[in-house]
Amino acid sequence: MKAIQLQSIGQLALVDVAIPAIQADELLIRTGATTICTSDVNDLRGNPFGIDLPAVIGHEAAGVVAAVGAAVQRFSVGQRVATHPVHPCRNCPACRAGLGHLCERMGHFGVNLPGTMAEFYRVRQDRARPLPDEVSFKAGALAEPVCVCLEALAQARLPAGGRLLIVGDGPFGVLMARLAQKRPLGRVVLAGQMDFRLGFAPAGMRLNVKETADPVEAMRRANDHAGYDAAILAVGSRQAFADGLACLKPRGRMVVFSALPGETPVDLFAVHLKELEIVGACSDKDLFDQAMPLLRDPALDELVTHHFPLTEYRQAFELAEFGKQQAMKVAFTF
Repeated sequence: MKAIQLQSIGQLALVDVAIPAIQADELLIRTGATTICTSDVNDLRGNPFGIDLPAVIGHEAAGVVAAVGAAVQRFSVGQRVATHPVHPCRNCPACRAGLGHLCERMGHFGVNLPGTMAEFYRVRQDRARPLPDEVSFKAGALAEPVCVCLEALAQARLPAGGRLLIVGDGPFGVLMARLAQKRPLGRVVLAGQMDFRLGFAPAGMRLNVKETADPVEAMRRANDHAGYDAAILAVGSRQAFADGLACLKPRGRMVVFSALPGETPVDLFAVHLKELEIVGACSDKDLFDQAMPLLRDPALDELVTHHFPLTEYRQAFELAEFGKQQAMKVAFTF
């Protein structure tokens, strides 16, 4: 089969590899669509997760069951499915504590399991869900992005009427804003720097701070000059982290969704004086079933603004990395 392989840092190639062999509890999926995540771009630029290269990458995908293992009972050949990249071991201390998304021996598409940027990929049956006929493959590929956005909102622990600041206008920030719109919150503000991307968020939430002399003041002004109950960092920027932290009310909560590798300055004096909390949001704690009905929202298709065949992988990755004024999610479709 054809697949996109990360061969070394900065080097992708379209290669021929063997179709993955499945185990008894696995499905072989003929890929319908797979989307490029920011982490895929980060893997290409720096391999922060230490993937053993060369490796087929990609982890956001949906498709059709092409074969089933001997122990599979809930799926059949020809069935449309969405899949989740995280495969908890179910045996480590984190898994036994109910934190499978933080598994110490996790399997993950594109990291230590074959990735989804290929004509076929394999998935354990418990990490697949039936995809309704009315949901496109490209929307189905957003199942895991929806899951992780739900996790970020869960980590914000907002009360009814609470006020939320989302810093970062990429696909995940926009997804969080759309999901937050469905909740009984007092106010949601999505702060970013690109009108094109902010345009995908609900109209009453958009705040462009690019030309603002004081972004913190602008974000507070959007909340009636008050502090927010929670802020979610949805962009990998140390300055955005500092700005979000500065916008919190006493005992507010900062949710670190976008990874910030390396050292990050933190205003611990403000944390002390205002009794602030800083929490992470990584993957999702069993939110796959909660995410599936949300894929029926036709607006999800709008977030996938471009799609390419695998043969045009260079153009697709260039657009995903540098085309932020014209693209949201970029997909490979089959």
